[in-house]
Amino acid sequence: MSTSILIDLINYPNEERHLEFKRSTPWRENRFKATITKSILGVANIRDGGWIVIGKEEQPDGTFDAVGMSEPDFDSYDSDSVKDFVKDYADPYVNLSVHKVPHAQKKFLVIRIEEFDTIPVICKRDWGNILHRGKMYTRSRGKAETIEVPGQTEMREIINMAVEKELRRFHERLSRVGLQPLIPSEPEDKELFDKQREDLL
Repeated sequence: MSTSILIDLINYPNEERHLEFKRSTPWRENRFKATITKSILGVANIRDGGWIVIGKEEQPDGTFDAVGMSEPDFDSYDSDSVKDFVKDYADPYVNLSVHKVPHAQKKFLVIRIEEFDTIPVICKRDWGNILHRGKMYTRSRGKAETIEVPGQTEMREIINMAVEKELRRFHERLSRVGLQPLIPSEPEDKELFDKQREDLL
């Protein structure tokens, strides 16, 4: 992933539906891991997925300051540990990547979460009062927060995404046997990143 995209995300002042900020916290803190996992499950269920940036603190005016992470907090993260924890709560899997980003003499962690591959992601295990088995999470269209799917509008959006994916797979199968597909193929990752970047900036 382009470093310039990661820095743009770090410098962005506000949370959005596709972008969530967290203050510097060590990965070993279990409640924080559960909270991050809930956010990851929610972001995976919105179109084009999104990002979580760790190392930003909310200010009184509602903006977020890029203060960075402490060295011990930053060092406590590795890609395998994050993926393994999320895997225990996500059904099916979530595609994500973890990026350690030095910027302006500070350190940040950026987690990229991909939109679900084939079917929406649900939570498969409980964790305290944060994660609940059988629940489906999404990102709110109003306040930037991760919530249980609250109604038919959000559920319809998720169902439509799943239907579109199945249609693409169907047309790909037609194409493999020599029939002309009726819809374009999946856009490239770079196109999706560029589109999201334009939406945020």
